[in-house]
Amino acid sequence: MSPTHFSVKSLSGKIFNTVLVFTIAVILAFSAIITVLFYFSYEQEAEAALTEQAQDAAAYLNETPSDENVPSLLAQFAGTVRYTLIAADGRVLFDSASADASAAENHGSRPEVREALDDGHGSVVRYSETLKTDTLYSAVKLDDGSVIRLAETRHSLVAFATTMLGPLAVALAVVVLLVFVLSRLLTRRIMKPIDALNFAEPLENEIYEEMDPLLERIDEQQRMLKQQTREIARAETMRRDFSSNVSHEMKTPLQVISGYAELMKNGLVDPADSRKFAGLIYEEAQAMRSLINDVLILSRLDEAAVGDRDQAIDLYAMAQSVANRLVPFSDSEGVRVLVEGESTCIAGTDTLAEEMLYNLVENGIRYNHEGGSVRVIVGNDGAGPVVRVTDTGVGIPEEMHDKVFERFFRVDKSRSKETGGTGLGLAIVKHAVMYHGGSIEVKSTLGEGTTFILRFPAMDERAN
Repeated sequence: MSPTHFSVKSLSGKIFNTVLVFTIAVILAFSAIITVLFYFSYEQEAEAALTEQAQDAAAYLNETPSDENVPSLLAQFAGTVRYTLIAADGRVLFDSASADASAAENHGSRPEVREALDDGHGSVVRYSETLKTDTLYSAVKLDDGSVIRLAETRHSLVAFATTMLGPLAVALAVVVLLVFVLSRLLTRRIMKPIDALNFAEPLENEIYEEMDPLLERIDEQQRMLKQQTREIARAETMRRDFSSNVSHEMKTPLQVISGYAELMKNGLVDPADSRKFAGLIYEEAQAMRSLINDVLILSRLDEAAVGDRDQAIDLYAMAQSVANRLVPFSDSEGVRVLVEGESTCIAGTDTLAEEMLYNLVENGIRYNHEGGSVRVIVGNDGAGPVVRVTDTGVGIPEEMHDKVFERFFRVDKSRSKETGGTGLGLAIVKHAVMYHGGSIEVKSTLGEGTTFILRFPAMDERAN
């Protein structure tokens, strides 16, 4: 079972359980409320009926001649309702539930009797802990000052609810069964579009609009993952190509060194040629050292481990320093190096910045012609520091302007070999510029020369 399928099934179960439990809870609460409301409504009607019955009995007794036997008259009403005739002083004159009314305790302190004596009518409900029942009393004062009281035993709320448990349990069982079936159907209906989700194309799904943000997020993450996968694949390809190129580039000088060294070891070199062979071995060793140095620089750039980024670097002063270092090389090639502009600072790493300018100026000399020049102009265009390195060399074909920054790419491989280039110089320059938060642009015309334009962000106050 896939994680997606498992999560959808889990969601379906949660929805079903939630709907079922919530519905049953609502039904139980509704049943309890209805029971309570029905009980109190029924009790109010019973109280009103008992009160009306007491008033009728009082009216009847008030109209009965005084010589009539009142107890015998009240006995006619014997039934579920208890009739009690109470004198004004609280003595019980008649009680339909007792054969000897005279033995009953004085009722003058009873709340309903006191209320009737004071206001003409009184009602009260008393709960019996022994019988677990409520007794409703309604008393009416007669014209002669006595009180007629009616009493009726009623079920308490607890007792009433207990009598309703059986019917409620049956009804609840039926309702729960219906709710179970309906909850299952409702859950399936809710989950149907979710089960049909196509996560490969999240935005193509037709589903509840509340889920649109989730699907958009999934689509965004998938695009990010695809992009990351492509970048990883590209990086892996670049790594393999880089390893292959490094091996290839090192193989040639190693073969030369090994071959000449073997000849010298076996005494097969004329003593007059030993100096020449030693010179060739030295040149190839220097080429290997340059290659290894460039590879190490690129490796540190890839790992962002080239030093402190917050050093204040004066690009104009550094360009002059680079030009001075390259004087022997420029003189041997017959190329003039000119540095112009003004002091302009960036925040970065001085060794890396120096390597960046060194490679540009050195390339300008290496791929130039005798009598040519390399001009370095340092300044600020208002948006930030700008460095322009212009040479009068062979130029770069327009279709190769973007490729020149690739590792081991050479415009003219045969000339690069002759001049000793490693093919990594401009790759280092591009990475160094990006490391400093800048950008690089190349403008070139074949046979007329090349200009590299480096733009950097303005130095913040911390670096000043």
